[in-house]
Amino acid sequence: MKTSVIAWKALPVASLLAAGVSISSAGDIGGEITFYTHFSQFVDNGDWERWAGEFEDRYPGTDVEVLHVGNYRKEMPTRIASGDYGDVLNVLDNLPPSDYAEFYLPLNDMSLADTHTFVDRYTVDGNIYGYVYGANAEAIVYNKAAFERAGIESVPTTRSELFAACDRLKSEDIVPFQINMGAGWPMQQWDKAALLFADDGSYYDKALMDSAPYAEGKPYGESMRFVRELFEAGCTERDYTANNWDESKMLLGAGEAAMWFLANWSIPQTIVAGESLGVDNVSEDLGMFPLPVNDSGNPAVLLWPDWALGVSAKSDNPETAKAWIQFLLTETDVANASGFIPGDPRIAPEMPQLVELFAGEPRIIEASTPSSEFKQAMADARLDFMTGTYIRDLVLADDFDSAIDDINTRWSRALPQ
Repeated sequence: MKTSVIAWKALPVASLLAAGVSISSAGDIGGEITFYTHFSQFVDNGDWERWAGEFEDRYPGTDVEVLHVGNYRKEMPTRIASGDYGDVLNVLDNLPPSDYAEFYLPLNDMSLADTHTFVDRYTVDGNIYGYVYGANAEAIVYNKAAFERAGIESVPTTRSELFAACDRLKSEDIVPFQINMGAGWPMQQWDKAALLFADDGSYYDKALMDSAPYAEGKPYGESMRFVRELFEAGCTERDYTANNWDESKMLLGAGEAAMWFLANWSIPQTIVAGESLGVDNVSEDLGMFPLPVNDSGNPAVLLWPDWALGVSAKSDNPETAKAWIQFLLTETDVANASGFIPGDPRIAPEMPQLVELFAGEPRIIEASTPSSEFKQAMADARLDFMTGTYIRDLVLADDFDSAIDDINTRWSRALPQ
């Protein structure tokens, strides 16, 4: 079981180098590098140009060309296959880790190895191939004004308190807990919640040793029962057939809905949606707290990493490429500007909702990378992992127990022999 408590020292990003963060020898840093990014907003607002300029000032003789790629997962594999994929790029999440060494350079000599989170996720045979921008916290996003109208004075820390809060919210005609079943993809959250029920970020691969992981009392089974209970108790939105994702953001921002289980990335979208209705102080009304999956009173927060940066195996200036990665992740506010929990734990998250979430120093569960064997078993069992359709079908099943038995049977047949 991998759990921890993140304790930020909150060093200003500009002071991290002065605080002892080493970088490659300046004498080895020079020349032009090409950086392929998926972040279009930093192209539009000029941040990439500004950060590249600051890097070039720090290391005279360098030149950073920033190129935005719209559909990164689709376009970058083609570039990689051509052999022309620049110097710095994301570590593709659909590339088997066993292939990292063919396309990326090891980054073991960077000091980020000693400070960054999720380093293990990008380590193969002792070599590190990527460092994450940051992580998302999978937790409950809630509307404080809605809680206040329902007379809820503190956030729930137990499962019983959560369902009691839902009852209070229903009595005030506030949708307690949006699951967006009609949209479909948000139901993937209950694939993630299985790690919280297991209290183990490595649970997926351990499920390969269980012929019935969806049975009652098992982490996957309990996650499915949790969302099913929310639905049957009338805690969720009434319309569960239409894709009301855009409307759901407005409802949460306006306080007509109270909660959902999604990561911090959903908060900026909710703020924009609420403000589009003319609602004031939407940001101040939104907060976060850990999803209480049981009555222990000690709920955990699940961290799920975003993209990691790597250096191309074809790079002509690998030291400059490494310096650019280290500069971005330790000397700019790229992680906070993206709404992430910074990958360097010495940089405190700035989003107010994240500050609230971590103020009580909850336990942290870091999600490990699901293995190829696990993903294949899910596919062979006809379970669309991280897509949500099979979970939606379970929640809507006329006979939930029979539907669970069927999934366990399919899973058992799909396990590697």
